Amino acid sequence: MVVILTPFLVVALVIVLTQLINHTKIGMAMRAVAKDFETSQLMGVKINYVISMTFVIGCALAAIGSILYFTPRPSVYPLSGSLPGLKCFVRGRFRRYWQHPPGALIGGFIIGLIETFVKGSSISEFSDVFTFIILILVLLVKPNGLFGEKTKEKV
Repeated sequence: MVVILTPFLVVALVIVLTQLINHTKIGMAMRAVAKDFETSQLMGVKINYVISMTFVIGCALAAIGSILYFTPRPSVYPLSGSLPGLKCFVRGRFRRYWQHPPGALIGGFIIGLIETFVKGSSISEFSDVFTFIILILVLLVKPNGLFGEKTKEKV
């Protein structure tokens, strides 16, 4: 049941997160802080509140993700979430994640599909290696993320 529910819940959460970022006051503050920390502070944005809310939202999403990840598992041990956590951390380091969550969603699905195909092949022991190679290649080719904004060079 959870396996069927997970993709729909993830898409719904990404839509909610995108709406929160694009259409609320805290979302506008998050985008301002992500764009230019000092200027947003000078404009009166309460930086500590924005950072706290960002962590609250991120922790809530991580809790939902861990519930969905560990529900079908028969057992959980203290380090069982370290590899998925590492993959999410590395993938989350794509620049401007908060400005374009659908890019992270599509990137996650691409990584999941590639891992599934690799695990189904004869080289299944190296599925994590392929995942990190893909992450490194994406960071080299598209350093701003899959749909990240283009950076302008200041002269």
